[in-house]
Amino acid sequence: MISDVELIEKLNKSDKNSFEVLYEKYVGMVYSFLHSVLKDEILAEDLTQWCFMQLWEYRESISSERNLPAWLYVTARNAAYKEARKLLTATRYIELYSQESVDLPVERTANQDMKIIMREIAKYVDMLPESRKRIFVMRSVEGKSVSEIASELALSPKTVETQIARAKSFIRQHVSKLLFVAFVLGSVM
Repeated sequence: MISDVELIEKLNKSDKNSFEVLYEKYVGMVYSFLHSVLKDEILAEDLTQWCFMQLWEYRESISSERNLPAWLYVTARNAAYKEARKLLTATRYIELYSQESVDLPVERTANQDMKIIMREIAKYVDMLPESRKRIFVMRSVEGKSVSEIASELALSPKTVETQIARAKSFIRQHVSKLLFVAFVLGSVM
């Protein structure tokens, strides 16, 4: 069997077969990591593909001396963090817009649609189990770190991370449905 060093050296020269071998060898590892962090199969699949697109894009600059599984892990971790930051930003908007009363007008604007969606998202946050909601709000709205939340609530950091991931997954599932409905309604009206 050919070593990673040899495969990376060939990959540096844009050898597609080497890329395919590396993909087959490490795709399961990357997907498993992302799925364990994000708790969302579709998002984990998408980000796994993105990680391997990064591998191909940076193929010429990856050193054959480098530990490829570590490089893929860091790339996957950064992708997961980026996704978490997106959700954090959305959650802050939820907090901002959930305070406002919004009626459905006959002629809607994009801003009004966004307010309606944000208000609905806030409802989904409220639907979370109380302890999960508390942890999610502490992290997303108050901006506390996982260790601060764990310390304050006398929980393990892993428990806090799990609860945050479950909350995000629940919200993400409903948000995607809302955005689809908004798109359909926007194209009809």
